[in-house]
Amino acid sequence: MRNALGQGIQPLEIYVSAMPVSFLIMIVVFYFFGLYEQKIRINSVSELYTVTKAILMTAVLLMAGSFLYKYDYSRGFVVIFILSGIVFLNMGRIMVRMIRLWFIKRGKGVTSILIVGAGKPGRKLAEQIEKYYDFGYRIVGFIDDKVNQEKAGVPVLGGIKDVVKQSTLHNIDVIYVADPTLSYEAILELMVDGEHLNVQFKLVSSLYEILAGKIDIQQIEGIPTIDIRPKKGLWWYRLVKRVMDIIVSFFGLIILSPLWLFIVVAIRIDSPGKALLKQKRVGKNGTTFMMYKFRTMKQDADLYAKAPKKNNDDRVTAVGSFLRKTSLDELPQLINIIKGDMSLVGPRPEMPFIVKGYSKWQRKRLEVKPGLTGLWQILGRKDLPLHENIEYDFYYIQNQSLLLDLVIIFKTIGAVITGKGAY
Repeated sequence: MRNALGQGIQPLEIYVSAMPVSFLIMIVVFYFFGLYEQKIRINSVSELYTVTKAILMTAVLLMAGSFLYKYDYSRGFVVIFILSGIVFLNMGRIMVRMIRLWFIKRGKGVTSILIVGAGKPGRKLAEQIEKYYDFGYRIVGFIDDKVNQEKAGVPVLGGIKDVVKQSTLHNIDVIYVADPTLSYEAILELMVDGEHLNVQFKLVSSLYEILAGKIDIQQIEGIPTIDIRPKKGLWWYRLVKRVMDIIVSFFGLIILSPLWLFIVVAIRIDSPGKALLKQKRVGKNGTTFMMYKFRTMKQDADLYAKAPKKNNDDRVTAVGSFLRKTSLDELPQLINIIKGDMSLVGPRPEMPFIVKGYSKWQRKRLEVKPGLTGLWQILGRKDLPLHENIEYDFYYIQNQSLLLDLVIIFKTIGAVITGKGAY
């Protein structure tokens, strides 16, 4: 049989057998075009355009695959596939939009929003979100310490201290922080106060784009998000991480034992006193443990004084300076890892007198085991004072994964080799 273009039409069974592969390719293409991403809110015209591009890309991939496998097909059938895909898939998505809008108008699938900051950035953000009312966004109100009257038709529900109360009262789903005057400490404290709520915090970083009216809802949904809801399903991660800690530390101790002996001898020759020290540190959930470390300072130096912040600190011995530069003074902490006090990757363990001064959000770093290395080490090491850069630990706790752990470990090796920020 020949079609109008004079080309042979293969039996229907051939096209039916190719359907599973075709649908699989289509699903993958739609995924990479973001058509299954619920967080990306695009209007109907943009969606029509994106679906059409995805269908055309699918057709191109199918034709390329047919050419490579020398699989004959009807050009007319390809045209029918493209046109029917564009028509029926877009019709289906339009129906889904109509059904979703029907539910939204009846209060189903609504996203309740609270905006921190009733100033110009907050009001502009509210105006942008209101344009997408059909997507289920509902701005409940503003939170602002300096403003107490309605702004842009949205009520001001109270000050920063009322965030948790108002979030609970109005079943808030998302809190946008759009007050550029808030310090990062205040923002983190706010998020920790609302930790028990099922709420997402979105930090508005693109204030210029909002003020200039150059931001759409797709960009708004791409605003950096810190989700402080407790993570679930991480038991396997903790199990694998613990196994990795034990294996790496055990073999590390065996392989580096000759170096360990050499360091002990060098310390004793360089200055009088013990080569191995024990310091009380604070670990997971605020429990204290004795952390092992090679001595790098003189015998009469205060064991719990703040760490040196310069290369020529009088307290540091000659051998100690080398050990600190190469981070070999931390080698005995492999014992702490095997014992379970520490992990290979995590926030560095702090001394008790510093932990006593922690604010509520800073104490979040105690939710995980302290580590031999962490984000603080690879981003600046001692160039960044530990107790002043806890936000890096905050990020690690919220985003911990095996991949992140491996990246930190490999980058730590580079930081140790270069000696950057160590003294």
